[in-house]
This record gives sequence, structure tokens and C-alpha cells, in this order.
Amino acid sequence: MGENERDIAPNVATNRSRAEKVQGEYERILVLFEGCDENQLKLVDGAIWECARERVELEQLQGILAECGHVKVNPNKPAMQKELPASKVAIKLRASYLNYIAKLSLILGRNIKEDEEDDLTEFE
Repeated sequence: MGENERDIAPNVATNRSRAEKVQGEYERILVLFEGCDENQLKLVDGAIWECARERVELEQLQGILAECGHVKVNPNKPAMQKELPASKVAIKLRASYLNYIAKLSLILGRNIKEDEEDDLTEFE
């Protein structure tokens, strides 16, 4: 194995692992919306994939932040602080993820509620 191949091998393994995590998160989200209209699920399939990717990315960033923190403090002058890039990205990504979840719940959640109401009219 050449020098470049050794450098690439860990990245391939990491990407494969990341892809598996995204696939698992995608399937987890689909289970949450079981029973929803299939056409609506097809319509928002891309959003579900994006939501899954963002969740996996957020988990990775959370690990980095747990290790490094959100802010770097100058040891000689504690009043001098710098927000770390991972912290800035995590904030934006978290907002985007929550937006996806809210929209998916709004779009797909309506069917669940309507179905429940239809079931209740049978008992009236």
C-alpha cells in the first residue's frame, strides 16, 4: 500500500461509517412517521435525508465540543476569549435541524391527527 493509499484508507472507513449512521438515522425518522400518507413521505424524502445527515453531523460536533469546549480562553488573560468555529457551526446546524424536524412534523403530523379524528368519529 502506497503512502497516499494509507492516508485515504481511514477516510474511506470514516465515510462508510458516517453513511451507515446517516442510513440508521433516516430509518429511525421513517419509523417515527409510520402510518403517514406514502405520497407525503415521498414528497419530503429529501428533507428526511437532509435531517438525518444533520443529526449525524450534530452528534460529531457535540463530541468535538465536549472535548474542546465552545470557547477558548487565553490562560494569561482570562477576559480574552474566542468562540471556536465548531461552536459557531453547531449553533447554525442545530437551528437548521430543528427547522427540518418542525416542518416534517407539521407536514406529516397532520395526517396522523386527521386519521385519529376519523377513528374517533366511528365511536360517536
